Amino acid sequence: MMEPLRAPARMLFQSALVIFLVTIVIGVLNGMDLWEPSHELLLTHVHAGTLGWITLAVVGVALLVFGGADDVPSGTRVAQVMIATTVLYVLAFATTQGVLRPVAGTLELLAIVYVLVWTTRRRRQARRSVAALALYLALVSLVIGAVLGVLLGLYIANGSLPGLSDDMAGNLAGAHPPAMLAGYLLLAGFGIAEWRLAEEPALVADSKAGAGAAWALFAAGLLFNVGIIFEVEPLLQFASMLQVIAVVIFVVRMWSHLQPSAWRAGGPRTFARWSVVFLAVGIGLLVYLVQLFISGAVDPEAGEGTNILLAFDHALFIGLMTNALLSTTGRRVPWDATQRAIAWAVNLGLLGFLVGLITESALLKQVSTPIMGIALIAAVATHVRQRDAVATEAG
Repeated sequence: MMEPLRAPARMLFQSALVIFLVTIVIGVLNGMDLWEPSHELLLTHVHAGTLGWITLAVVGVALLVFGGADDVPSGTRVAQVMIATTVLYVLAFATTQGVLRPVAGTLELLAIVYVLVWTTRRRRQARRSVAALALYLALVSLVIGAVLGVLLGLYIANGSLPGLSDDMAGNLAGAHPPAMLAGYLLLAGFGIAEWRLAEEPALVADSKAGAGAAWALFAAGLLFNVGIIFEVEPLLQFASMLQVIAVVIFVVRMWSHLQPSAWRAGGPRTFARWSVVFLAVGIGLLVYLVQLFISGAVDPEAGEGTNILLAFDHALFIGLMTNALLSTTGRRVPWDATQRAIAWAVNLGLLGFLVGLITESALLKQVSTPIMGIALIAAVATHVRQRDAVATEAG
């Protein structure tokens, strides 16, 4: 079945891949200790990855999953608005400081709300799969994270938020990264992996366990936000438990697509399988980090535990989301020896990089980073060349 919104989705994917190159280049040079970028460029690296690459591509997936034959004009507008505001937002981090960043962030927030409204209006006509539910909840979480991101930008620009105490303002601002990671990215990766692994993604009506896992991840993201904003540590532990349960349910449900014989089959779903591996790795690192924080073994304000946090970030950014999104290239991208080598180089390089971060081994990071980076650049080059780079069956 041909997706009606293939053209605007392809526009989003190819724009996302081009912006992804910015993230890759900065990350490779920094990871090899060849260059220490400024704080502004590090923020550009993060936001070009989270919004420029991941979110543009996630919106592309949303067009395919939720769009119908009558939605081509509106879907094209969604794509154009998201690309324009995201490019502006990434440039704001690279070239400006102060209040201009939250201004650009507000425009990006409005564009994200536009995507959520568009998706909400089209949910009823779309196939009610577990993947679609998870993707929709991810977009809701993205709006929450974007609101907190604007507050963070205002807090950084002004040193306060009007009408709020310093502690509450700081907590609201500090909730932005967890909202994006523990809320938005986990759900988006879960949904896209579910969508790509199965030939026919399960319907919510037929898989209560799958729907329950999606809702558990959504609830966990909200609990992380509330726990951080109001400093309620037990909520963080409960949220972590919900995430572990959701991942176990997902792996059990998808086991036929994850067992060794499935890996030997190869194909673009190899990327989706790797995304599940790093979904589990990311949850494991998050649970470990929460326990370190609650037990007092690390003091985040003193910069302790940063290596674990960075490993968690990259497990989600590259391991979960980049693999999940690369899997959406579908059957029209030939699965040959080059694609197989790219998939394994990206992920073995990432594993080495994560171990290097966790153990604070500069040598391991310096060796792993170029392997991962070169493979990612090769993936981008391959996928940009594909005119039908988002050909998949919508779930």
